[in-house]
Amino acid sequence: MEQIVVAFPTEEPRRRVLRLLESGGFPCAARCTSGGEVIRTVRNLGHAAVICGFQFRDMTASELAARLGNRAELLVLASAARLDFCEGENLIKLPLPASRAEFFASLETLCRREPWRSQSPPPQRSEEDRQLIRRAKEVLMEVNRMSEAEAHRFLQKYSMDAGLKLTETARLFLERYTG
Repeated sequence: MEQIVVAFPTEEPRRRVLRLLESGGFPCAARCTSGGEVIRTVRNLGHAAVICGFQFRDMTASELAARLGNRAELLVLASAARLDFCEGENLIKLPLPASRAEFFASLETLCRREPWRSQSPPPQRSEEDRQLIRRAKEVLMEVNRMSEAEAHRFLQKYSMDAGLKLTETARLFLERYTG
């Protein structure tokens, strides 16, 4: 189980996330109100999963992610408009409002990333898998009139919610739509 740090500049969102974590059986290692406090806490812990908002008094979530590097993974909770300005290899963005299931699926993904344990890049998909995913996106784009980005996001979200690999989800949708 990863050590979780909850960091929001105000009490209300911090309290909501703590209640949600508690209801899911996830202990919180620390509570922080500023980016600097998060940095010090993560250094003391060694590594952590950080659940935070978009902006602190002293820095943004993007700046925090850059400063923490591979010592932490961040789950940033904010409106979709704010998340457009949030970047970092070690962060996951969850637009609000979000369901309980979306929150816990994102948290599970965050805790599985663990860059401090393995610095090797993820394995590349085979050409066959890439074509399978591309065909599934094309079907979704045609049937549901989605853009390519929307179709890709749809497949990713479905995969995450169902606990399947992206290629398995693509195969499932191709079977469903093309027989």
